[in-house]
Amino acid sequence: MKIDLSLSNKALYAGCEIEEVAGRANLKTPAKDAVNIVGRNISGIVQAAPAADRTEVTLTGPMAVWAYLVVFHAVVHAFSKVYYDDGRSGPVLIAAHG
Repeated sequence: MKIDLSLSNKALYAGCEIEEVAGRANLKTPAKDAVNIVGRNISGIVQAAPAADRTEVTLTGPMAVWAYLVVFHAVVHAFSKVYYDDGRSGPVLIAAHG
């Protein structure tokens, strides 16, 4: 499974206010509020994934560190392996268990 953390991921940022400024998406929802919204959304995304598909997940996409931390917290115990892929050097294993 791959999870795009960029603001183009409508399911992850559902409930957040996003605007376009000079052709780029910009999160208008304050981070202190968005943390809870994204946390709830990623929990639902993970729960919707069949247990058999929860072996590996790759986190990718440009976004603030706080979003990566929230998503990582939600996926680290739901998936056997968690990777990070910045799109340049290939996937890097950041957590493995089970």
